[in-house]
This record gives sequence, structure tokens and C-alpha cells, in this order.
Amino acid sequence: MRKNLKNLYLSRLEKLPKNAGKGGDFRIRKMRKKLHEEFDRIWVRYNQKKATYSEWNKALEKWLSAECI
Repeated sequence: MRKNLKNLYLSRLEKLPKNAGKGGDFRIRKMRKKLHEEFDRIWVRYNQKKATYSEWNKALEKWLSAECI
């Protein structure tokens, strides 16, 4: 399952539009950075078996949706 997470993560990143993560005002950039850091923390917790797959997926969805703003 853990190897599948990496493949899922990479495939989701490839599906982002080309302009994802570019532009936006200060608040949007700050929100994207915060959500990215939160996703990283949850991924580490998931690898330590302290977080669930649904938490990992929810954090990924939040971060990627913020990248598309």
C-alpha cells in the first residue's frame, strides 16, 4: 500500500494544470504553503502509522485544490 501512495501522489501531480501553483496574491501563496506543509506532516505520520489513509487523502485533496486556485 505504501508504494501505491507514491504512485497515486505522482499521478495526481501530473494531472494538475500547467499554471498550478503560479500566481495568486500573498494570502493564496501563504495558504498553499501551509497546506503543503500540513500534507507533508500527515505523510510522515502515515509512514509512522499514526495517521490513516483517509487523513492522507484529505490533506492531498486540500493541497492540490489550493494549487489550482
